Amino acid sequence: MIASGLPVSRPAVSQHLKVLREAGLVDDRAEGTRRVYFIDPKGLGALRAWLDQFWDQSLAAFAAEVERDNINRGKEET
Repeated sequence: MIASGLPVSRPAVSQHLKVLREAGLVDDRAEGTRRVYFIDPKGLGALRAWLDQFWDQSLAAFAAEVERDNINRGKEET
């Protein structure tokens, strides 16, 4: 059970899970009197794609800086 291992109340856990569900990151199903939550791969994939755009930009900026540094070092050596 998720709530038993967290330092917040069950209603707080339920509110967080509701937000995650509404964001498409998790889904749930009823099993008797309980709700079972699981990661929604589609939502997680969309989040990953959104985060990857920042990673791609950072890597491109890093590569450009390394290239500039290499060009500047080449000028210094001649």
